[in-house]
Amino acid sequence: MGLDVKKPRGRWLALIAVGVAVLVAAIIGVVALAAGGDSGGTASSGIDTSFKEPAHFESVDWVYDKEQYDCQPTDSMCVRKFLVKVTDDYGPQASLGVMQRLQQDQRVDMSVNDHDMAHSVGRETAKDYGSNFKAFDLCPTTFNYGCDHGFFEYVLARTPNARQAATTICESLNPATNLLIAGFTCYHGVGHGIMMAEGYDVHRSLKSCNTMPDKEAQDGCWQGVFMENVNAGMQGRALPGYFTKRDPLSPCDKVGVKYRHECYINHAGWLMVVSKDNIGASSRYCSNAKPARYKSSCWQSIGLMVTNPVWQGPLAPDLAGKSPATIGAALCHRFPKAGRQDCVVAGVDNLANFDQLEVTREHAFCKEVTADLQGDCFSRIGLDLAARTHDEAVIRKGCDALGEQARFCLQGANLSA
Repeated sequence: MGLDVKKPRGRWLALIAVGVAVLVAAIIGVVALAAGGDSGGTASSGIDTSFKEPAHFESVDWVYDKEQYDCQPTDSMCVRKFLVKVTDDYGPQASLGVMQRLQQDQRVDMSVNDHDMAHSVGRETAKDYGSNFKAFDLCPTTFNYGCDHGFFEYVLARTPNARQAATTICESLNPATNLLIAGFTCYHGVGHGIMMAEGYDVHRSLKSCNTMPDKEAQDGCWQGVFMENVNAGMQGRALPGYFTKRDPLSPCDKVGVKYRHECYINHAGWLMVVSKDNIGASSRYCSNAKPARYKSSCWQSIGLMVTNPVWQGPLAPDLAGKSPATIGAALCHRFPKAGRQDCVVAGVDNLANFDQLEVTREHAFCKEVTADLQGDCFSRIGLDLAARTHDEAVIRKGCDALGEQARFCLQGANLSA
Protein backbone atom coordinates (compact mmCIF):
# COMPACT_ATOMS: atom_id res chain seq x y z
CA MET A 1 0.00 0.00 0.00
CA GLY A 2 1.44 3.36 -0.96
CA LEU A 3 1.73 6.40 1.24
CA ASP A 4 -0.93 9.08 0.95
CA VAL A 5 1.38 11.67 -0.55
CA LYS A 6 0.49 15.31 -0.19
CA LYS A 7 2.49 18.47 -0.60
CA PRO A 8 4.95 18.21 2.29
CA ARG A 9 4.60 21.75 3.54
CA GLY A 10 4.09 20.66 7.14
CA ARG A 11 7.33 18.70 7.43
CA TRP A 12 9.73 19.67 4.66
CA LEU A 13 11.18 22.49 6.71
CA ALA A 14 11.20 20.89 10.13
CA LEU A 15 14.81 19.73 9.95
CA ILE A 16 15.95 23.01 11.44
CA ALA A 17 14.69 22.00 14.86
CA VAL A 18 16.93 18.98 15.12
CA GLY A 19 20.37 20.57 14.89
CA VAL A 20 22.37 20.22 18.10
CA ALA A 21 22.78 23.98 18.45
CA VAL A 22 21.21 25.31 15.31
CA LEU A 23 19.95 28.66 16.48
CA VAL A 24 21.93 29.53 19.59
CA ALA A 25 24.22 32.02 17.87
CA ALA A 26 21.36 33.33 15.76
CA ILE A 27 19.22 34.02 18.81
CA ILE A 28 22.07 35.80 20.56
CA GLY A 29 22.50 37.95 17.46
CA VAL A 30 18.84 38.88 17.32
CA VAL A 31 18.69 39.82 20.98
CA ALA A 32 21.74 42.03 20.57
CA LEU A 33 20.33 43.69 17.49
CA ALA A 34 17.01 44.37 19.15
CA ALA A 35 18.88 46.20 21.88
CA GLY A 36 20.42 48.55 19.34
CA GLY A 37 24.00 49.41 18.50
CA ASP A 38 23.96 48.41 14.82
CA SER A 39 24.11 50.71 11.81
CA GLY A 40 21.22 48.94 10.09
CA GLY A 41 18.62 50.53 12.38
CA THR A 42 16.61 49.37 15.36
CA ALA A 43 12.98 49.05 16.35
CA SER A 44 13.12 52.50 17.96
CA SER A 45 14.93 54.32 15.14
CA GLY A 46 13.19 52.70 12.19
CA ILE A 47 14.27 50.25 9.54
CA ASP A 48 16.01 50.83 6.24
CA THR A 49 13.76 49.44 3.52
CA SER A 50 15.66 50.84 0.52
CA PHE A 51 17.22 48.25 -1.78
CA LYS A 52 20.94 48.24 -2.51
CA GLU A 53 22.26 46.07 -5.31
CA PRO A 54 25.14 43.75 -4.35
CA ALA A 55 28.40 44.16 -6.19
CA HIS A 56 28.62 42.20 -9.43
CA PHE A 57 30.68 39.02 -9.46
CA GLU A 58 31.63 36.90 -12.45
CA SER A 59 30.89 33.51 -10.90
CA VAL A 60 31.01 31.64 -7.62
CA ASP A 61 34.31 30.12 -8.75
CA TRP A 62 35.68 33.63 -9.29
CA VAL A 63 34.67 34.66 -5.76
CA TYR A 64 36.03 31.41 -4.36
CA ASP A 65 39.43 32.16 -5.89
CA LYS A 66 39.39 35.86 -4.96
CA GLU A 67 38.33 35.69 -1.30
CA GLN A 68 41.00 34.45 1.09
CA TYR A 69 39.73 31.57 3.21
CA ASP A 70 42.00 30.47 6.02
CA CYS A 71 39.87 28.59 8.57
CA GLN A 72 40.29 25.18 10.10
CA PRO A 73 37.58 22.82 8.76
CA THR A 74 35.74 22.60 12.11
CA ASP A 75 36.16 26.25 13.23
CA SER A 76 32.55 27.46 13.07
CA MET A 77 33.33 30.95 14.34
CA CYS A 78 35.97 31.50 11.68
CA VAL A 79 33.69 30.14 8.94
CA ARG A 80 30.89 32.46 10.06
CA LYS A 81 33.16 35.51 9.99
CA PHE A 82 34.38 34.60 6.51
CA LEU A 83 30.85 34.14 5.13
CA VAL A 84 29.71 37.46 6.56
CA LYS A 85 32.62 39.20 4.82
CA VAL A 86 31.82 37.58 1.48
CA THR A 87 28.16 38.61 1.92
CA ASP A 88 29.29 42.18 2.57
CA ASP A 89 31.39 42.08 -0.58
CA TYR A 90 29.12 40.27 -3.04
CA GLY A 91 25.81 39.23 -1.44
CA PRO A 92 24.35 35.94 -0.21
CA GLN A 93 24.37 34.08 -3.50
CA ALA A 94 28.14 34.45 -3.60
CA SER A 95 28.77 33.60 0.05
CA LEU A 96 26.52 30.53 0.19
CA GLY A 97 27.76 29.38 -3.21
CA VAL A 98 31.31 29.57 -1.85
CA MET A 99 30.17 27.67 1.25
CA GLN A 100 29.02 24.83 -0.96
CA ARG A 101 32.40 24.80 -2.70
CA LEU A 102 34.21 24.76 0.63
CA GLN A 103 32.18 21.75 1.71
CA GLN A 104 32.80 19.95 -1.57
CA ASP A 105 36.53 20.58 -1.24
CA GLN A 106 36.40 19.39 2.40
CA ARG A 107 37.71 22.73 3.62
CA VAL A 108 34.59 23.05 5.80
CA ASP A 109 33.71 19.93 7.75
CA MET A 110 30.15 18.62 7.49
CA SER A 111 29.91 18.85 11.29
CA VAL A 112 29.82 22.66 10.91
CA ASN A 113 26.12 23.54 10.96
CA ASP A 114 25.65 25.08 7.53
CA HIS A 115 22.05 26.09 8.24
CA ASP A 116 23.24 28.16 11.18
CA MET A 117 25.94 29.71 8.99
CA ALA A 118 23.25 30.65 6.47
CA HIS A 119 21.29 32.39 9.25
CA SER A 120 24.25 34.74 9.69
CA VAL A 121 24.34 35.37 5.95
CA GLY A 122 20.63 36.23 5.99
CA ARG A 123 21.01 38.75 8.79
CA GLU A 124 23.91 40.38 6.98
CA THR A 125 21.89 40.48 3.76
CA ALA A 126 19.08 42.43 5.43
CA LYS A 127 21.57 44.80 7.02
CA ASP A 128 23.61 45.44 3.88
CA TYR A 129 21.02 45.38 1.12
CA GLY A 130 17.82 46.56 2.79
CA SER A 131 14.87 45.07 4.66
CA ASN A 132 12.65 44.55 1.65
CA PHE A 133 11.47 41.79 -0.65
CA LYS A 134 14.09 42.42 -3.35
CA ALA A 135 16.86 41.91 -0.80
CA PHE A 136 15.04 38.94 0.74
CA ASP A 137 14.76 37.42 -2.72
CA LEU A 138 18.56 37.48 -3.01
CA CYS A 139 18.70 34.65 -0.46
CA PRO A 140 19.35 31.25 -2.05
CA THR A 141 17.18 28.40 -0.77
CA THR A 142 20.23 26.26 -0.03
CA PHE A 143 21.14 25.07 3.48
CA ASN A 144 17.52 24.54 4.40
CA TYR A 145 16.44 28.16 3.87
CA GLY A 146 18.77 29.47 6.57
CA CYS A 147 19.37 32.76 4.74
CA ASP A 148 15.62 33.44 4.65
CA HIS A 149 15.33 32.78 8.38
CA GLY A 150 18.26 34.98 9.29
CA PHE A 151 16.83 37.78 7.15
CA PHE A 152 13.58 37.57 9.09
CA GLU A 153 15.38 37.57 12.41
CA TYR A 154 16.94 40.89 11.49
CA VAL A 155 13.70 42.49 10.27
CA LEU A 156 11.59 41.25 13.17
CA ALA A 157 14.03 42.75 15.64
CA ARG A 158 13.43 46.17 14.07
CA THR A 159 9.70 46.40 13.43
CA PRO A 160 6.89 47.21 15.88
CA ASN A 161 5.18 43.83 15.58
CA ALA A 162 5.41 40.51 13.81
CA ARG A 163 2.41 41.07 11.59
CA GLN A 164 3.88 44.25 10.16
CA ALA A 165 7.20 42.57 9.44
CA ALA A 166 5.43 39.58 7.95
CA THR A 167 3.13 41.48 5.64
CA THR A 168 5.92 43.83 4.54
CA ILE A 169 7.85 40.89 3.13
CA CYS A 170 5.60 37.86 2.85
CA GLU A 171 2.66 39.46 1.08
CA SER A 172 4.89 40.75 -1.68
CA LEU A 173 6.28 37.32 -2.49
CA ASN A 174 5.86 35.96 -5.99
CA PRO A 175 4.92 32.25 -5.83
CA ALA A 176 6.46 31.73 -9.27
CA THR A 177 9.89 32.60 -7.84
CA ASN A 178 9.98 29.53 -5.63
CA LEU A 179 6.90 27.55 -4.74
CA LEU A 180 8.03 26.75 -1.22
CA ILE A 181 9.13 30.26 -0.25
CA ALA A 182 5.71 31.75 -0.88
CA GLY A 183 3.34 31.76 2.05
CA PHE A 184 4.18 28.91 4.42
CA THR A 185 7.97 29.32 4.48
CA CYS A 186 7.83 33.05 4.85
CA TYR A 187 5.55 32.92 7.85
CA HIS A 188 7.57 30.10 9.35
CA GLY A 189 10.34 32.64 9.83
CA VAL A 190 7.83 34.94 11.49
CA GLY A 191 7.04 32.22 14.03
CA HIS A 192 10.68 32.09 15.14
CA GLY A 193 10.69 35.84 15.66
CA ILE A 194 7.40 35.87 17.54
CA MET A 195 8.73 33.36 20.06
CA MET A 196 11.72 35.57 20.74
CA ALA A 197 9.50 38.63 21.11
CA GLU A 198 7.10 36.81 23.45
CA GLY A 199 9.85 35.56 25.74
CA TYR A 200 9.32 31.94 24.65
CA ASP A 201 5.72 31.83 25.85
CA VAL A 202 4.27 29.27 23.42
CA HIS A 203 0.62 30.03 24.11
CA ARG A 204 0.97 33.79 23.59
CA SER A 205 3.04 33.14 20.47
CA LEU A 206 0.40 30.86 18.97
CA LYS A 207 -2.24 33.52 19.60
CA SER A 208 -0.08 36.02 17.74
CA CYS A 209 0.29 33.54 14.87
CA ASN A 210 -3.48 33.33 14.68
CA THR A 211 -3.59 37.00 13.64
CA MET A 212 -1.71 36.22 10.41
CA PRO A 213 -3.61 36.76 7.13
CA ASP A 214 -4.70 33.22 6.21
CA LYS A 215 -4.56 29.57 7.28
CA GLU A 216 -1.36 28.78 5.41
CA ALA A 217 0.36 31.76 7.03
CA GLN A 218 -0.90 30.70 10.46
CA ASP A 219 0.28 27.11 9.92
CA GLY A 220 3.75 28.24 8.89
CA CYS A 221 3.90 30.54 11.90
CA TRP A 222 2.91 27.72 14.26
CA GLN A 223 5.73 25.59 12.91
CA GLY A 224 8.25 28.35 13.55
CA VAL A 225 6.97 28.70 17.12
CA PHE A 226 7.31 25.00 17.92
CA MET A 227 10.67 24.74 16.20
CA GLU A 228 12.02 27.62 18.24
CA ASN A 229 10.56 26.08 21.39
CA VAL A 230 12.32 22.74 20.77
CA ASN A 231 15.60 24.54 20.14
CA ALA A 232 15.13 26.23 23.51
CA GLY A 233 14.21 22.92 25.17
CA MET A 234 17.34 21.23 23.89
CA GLN A 235 19.46 24.06 25.26
CA GLY A 236 17.67 24.25 28.61
CA ARG A 237 16.20 27.68 27.81
CA ALA A 238 12.51 26.77 27.45
CA LEU A 239 10.03 28.08 29.99
CA PRO A 240 9.24 25.64 32.84
CA GLY A 241 6.51 23.09 32.23
CA TYR A 242 6.81 22.65 28.47
CA PHE A 243 9.31 19.79 28.42
CA THR A 244 9.61 16.92 30.88
CA LYS A 245 11.43 13.61 30.72
CA ARG A 246 8.52 11.97 32.52
CA ASP A 247 6.32 12.74 29.52
CA PRO A 248 8.56 12.69 26.41
CA LEU A 249 5.72 13.87 24.14
CA SER A 250 5.02 17.07 26.11
CA PRO A 251 4.02 19.73 25.13
CA CYS A 252 2.65 18.19 21.91
CA ASP A 253 0.19 15.97 23.77
CA LYS A 254 -1.19 19.00 25.62
CA VAL A 255 -1.60 21.74 23.00
CA GLY A 256 -4.81 22.14 21.01
CA VAL A 257 -5.39 19.48 18.37
CA LYS A 258 -5.06 21.96 15.49
CA TYR A 259 -1.48 22.68 16.60
CA ARG A 260 -0.34 19.09 17.12
CA HIS A 261 1.03 18.30 13.66
CA GLU A 262 3.39 21.27 13.72
CA CYS A 263 4.39 20.46 17.30
CA TYR A 264 5.11 16.79 16.61
CA ILE A 265 6.89 17.39 13.31
CA ASN A 266 9.39 19.50 15.27
CA HIS A 267 9.66 17.32 18.36
CA ALA A 268 12.54 15.00 17.45
CA GLY A 269 15.23 17.12 19.07
CA TRP A 270 13.64 16.80 22.49
CA LEU A 271 13.05 13.07 22.03
CA MET A 272 16.78 12.69 21.43
CA VAL A 273 17.49 14.47 24.71
CA VAL A 274 15.18 12.07 26.55
CA SER A 275 16.42 8.92 24.77
CA LYS A 276 20.10 9.97 24.74
CA ASP A 277 20.22 9.73 20.94
CA ASN A 278 18.71 6.25 20.84
CA ILE A 279 16.64 6.28 17.68
CA GLY A 280 14.86 3.03 18.52
CA ALA A 281 13.68 4.32 21.89
CA SER A 282 12.76 7.77 20.60
CA SER A 283 10.71 6.36 17.72
CA ARG A 284 8.86 4.10 20.15
CA TYR A 285 7.81 7.17 22.12
CA CYS A 286 6.03 8.34 18.97
CA SER A 287 3.84 5.24 19.12
CA ASN A 288 2.01 6.88 22.04
CA ALA A 289 1.04 10.05 20.15
CA LYS A 290 -2.68 10.83 20.19
CA PRO A 291 -4.86 11.11 18.22
CA ALA A 292 -3.22 8.22 16.35
CA ARG A 293 -2.71 10.19 13.13
CA TYR A 294 -0.01 12.22 14.86
CA LYS A 295 2.21 9.16 15.22
CA SER A 296 3.13 9.79 11.59
CA SER A 297 4.09 13.42 12.27
CA CYS A 298 6.27 12.34 15.18
CA TRP A 299 7.99 9.57 13.22
CA GLN A 300 8.65 11.91 10.32
CA SER A 301 10.24 14.39 12.68
CA ILE A 302 12.83 11.77 13.64
CA GLY A 303 13.07 10.62 10.02
CA LEU A 304 14.36 14.05 9.04
CA MET A 305 17.43 13.29 11.14
CA VAL A 306 18.45 10.02 9.54
CA THR A 307 19.88 11.57 6.37
CA ASN A 308 21.39 14.55 8.19
CA PRO A 309 25.21 14.19 8.43
CA VAL A 310 25.26 16.28 11.61
CA TRP A 311 23.02 13.73 13.33
CA GLN A 312 24.21 10.49 11.77
CA GLY A 313 27.32 10.39 13.97
CA PRO A 314 25.58 10.51 17.37
CA LEU A 315 22.65 8.38 16.19
CA ALA A 316 24.73 5.60 14.68
CA PRO A 317 28.25 5.48 16.13
CA ASP A 318 28.29 1.76 15.33
CA LEU A 319 28.01 2.58 11.60
CA ALA A 320 30.97 4.96 11.42
CA GLY A 321 32.70 4.65 8.07
CA LYS A 322 29.57 3.58 6.19
CA SER A 323 28.13 5.79 3.46
CA PRO A 324 25.53 8.41 4.50
CA ALA A 325 22.91 6.57 2.40
CA THR A 326 23.64 3.28 4.15
CA ILE A 327 23.49 4.89 7.58
CA GLY A 328 20.19 6.62 6.81
CA ALA A 329 18.53 3.44 5.62
CA ALA A 330 19.83 1.47 8.59
CA LEU A 331 18.46 4.06 11.02
CA CYS A 332 15.01 3.84 9.45
CA HIS A 333 15.12 0.09 9.99
CA ARG A 334 15.46 0.70 13.74
CA PHE A 335 12.00 2.29 13.83
CA PRO A 336 8.95 0.24 14.80
CA LYS A 337 7.70 -1.39 11.62
CA ALA A 338 4.66 0.90 11.51
CA GLY A 339 6.92 3.97 11.42
CA ARG A 340 9.50 2.93 8.82
CA GLN A 341 7.61 4.33 5.86
CA ASP A 342 7.35 7.71 7.57
CA CYS A 343 11.07 7.57 8.30
CA VAL A 344 11.94 6.90 4.67
CA VAL A 345 9.83 9.68 3.16
CA ALA A 346 11.08 12.14 5.76
CA GLY A 347 14.65 11.11 4.95
CA VAL A 348 13.99 12.06 1.34
CA ASP A 349 12.32 15.31 2.40
CA ASN A 350 15.39 16.26 4.40
CA LEU A 351 17.71 15.73 1.45
CA ALA A 352 15.36 17.71 -0.80
CA ASN A 353 15.41 20.56 1.71
CA PHE A 354 19.11 20.92 1.16
CA ASP A 355 19.60 19.72 -2.42
CA GLN A 356 16.45 21.21 -3.97
CA LEU A 357 16.22 19.84 -7.55
CA GLU A 358 19.39 17.74 -7.33
CA VAL A 359 18.47 14.11 -6.65
CA THR A 360 21.83 12.31 -6.41
CA ARG A 361 21.82 11.86 -2.64
CA GLU A 362 18.13 10.95 -2.62
CA HIS A 363 18.78 8.29 -5.27
CA ALA A 364 21.59 6.77 -3.19
CA PHE A 365 19.39 6.71 -0.07
CA CYS A 366 16.40 5.11 -1.79
CA LYS A 367 18.58 2.36 -3.25
CA GLU A 368 19.62 1.42 0.30
CA VAL A 369 16.18 1.20 1.93
CA THR A 370 14.42 -2.16 2.13
CA ALA A 371 12.73 -3.37 -1.03
CA ASP A 372 9.21 -2.95 0.34
CA LEU A 373 9.79 0.78 0.84
CA GLN A 374 11.69 1.67 -2.31
CA GLY A 375 8.57 2.52 -4.31
CA ASP A 376 7.47 5.01 -1.63
CA CYS A 377 10.98 6.38 -1.43
CA PHE A 378 11.36 7.08 -5.15
CA SER A 379 7.79 8.37 -5.34
CA ARG A 380 8.68 10.88 -2.65
CA ILE A 381 11.48 12.25 -4.79
CA GLY A 382 8.92 13.09 -7.47
CA LEU A 383 6.57 14.70 -4.97
CA ASP A 384 9.37 16.89 -3.64
CA LEU A 385 10.43 17.91 -7.15
CA ALA A 386 6.88 18.92 -8.01
CA ALA A 387 6.66 20.92 -4.76
CA ARG A 388 9.61 23.01 -5.91
CA THR A 389 8.93 23.71 -9.57
CA HIS A 390 6.10 23.79 -12.09
CA ASP A 391 8.58 23.12 -14.92
CA GLU A 392 7.66 19.64 -16.15
CA ALA A 393 10.91 19.31 -18.08
CA VAL A 394 12.91 19.91 -14.92
CA ILE A 395 10.85 17.36 -12.99
CA ARG A 396 11.23 14.75 -15.72
CA LYS A 397 14.97 15.36 -15.87
CA GLY A 398 15.22 14.69 -12.14
CA CYS A 399 13.13 11.55 -12.39
CA ASP A 400 15.03 10.29 -15.43
CA ALA A 401 18.23 10.45 -13.39
CA LEU A 402 16.81 7.63 -11.24
CA GLY A 403 17.03 5.07 -14.03
CA GLU A 404 14.58 2.20 -13.83
CA GLN A 405 12.98 3.74 -10.73
CA ALA A 406 11.93 6.83 -12.68
CA ARG A 407 8.38 5.53 -12.99
CA PHE A 408 7.83 5.84 -9.24
CA CYS A 409 9.26 9.34 -9.27
CA LEU A 410 6.88 10.37 -12.07
CA GLN A 411 3.94 8.87 -10.19
CA GLY A 412 4.90 10.93 -7.15
CA ALA A 413 5.00 14.05 -9.30
CA ASN A 414 1.63 13.10 -10.82
CA LEU A 415 3.11 12.85 -14.32
CA SER A 416 2.62 10.12 -16.91
CA ALA A 417 5.51 7.81 -17.64
